[in-house]
Amino acid sequence: MASYLHRVILIFALFLSIAIPISIGHKETSKNKSDDFEPDSDDGDDSEIERYLRDLCSDTKKSKQCWKIIKPEISRFTDTDSRNVIGVVLDLAIAKSDEIHELLNQLHSDSGDDSLKEKYESCANNYEQARNNLGNVHAYMSEHDYYFVQECVNVAAKNLKSCEHQFGKTAFDPAHIRDRNKEFGRYMEIVKTAKERFLRDVNYMAQIN
Repeated sequence: MASYLHRVILIFALFLSIAIPISIGHKETSKNKSDDFEPDSDDGDDSEIERYLRDLCSDTKKSKQCWKIIKPEISRFTDTDSRNVIGVVLDLAIAKSDEIHELLNQLHSDSGDDSLKEKYESCANNYEQARNNLGNVHAYMSEHDYYFVQECVNVAAKNLKSCEHQFGKTAFDPAHIRDRNKEFGRYMEIVKTAKERFLRDVNYMAQIN
């Protein structure tokens, strides 16, 4: 009988010696996993301006690409007033159109292909027109002429479409103008979204006054 009890005690002791380390190990593993968790930077640490701009980007078709454009320029946004936001967004788009316009002029000068020279010249004109139309938005905003704010943004988008037509999917495009058009298209998407918010706010203020 004593021998039987002795065996039971030994088996129970062996079970405890195995079970306790496993339990401790499980707790350590859980703790390590918890320590590795890093909350998203969006969890309450963003400024009001950053939250507004992230929300603006979420309204675009390419929100991640929008944020890649906006984030490096965030210091240029001083508040969340939609008039000021679209003002900065317009300036970013104008700067990009100037950059691409300069590239197209250089390509036109350097190219020995008459067909490409014609396309580069046409696209350079399109980008110049787009730049002028975006610049006019500033003026019409100052004059509170909101119909032409809408119209100028729409025409600038059409200017881009004209260049896109020159360099369609099957067109010879050694300078990758299609990529430049896509890049400027992302800026135009942000402009259009900021414009819609601005005009919505203008309409709201008109209704309550």
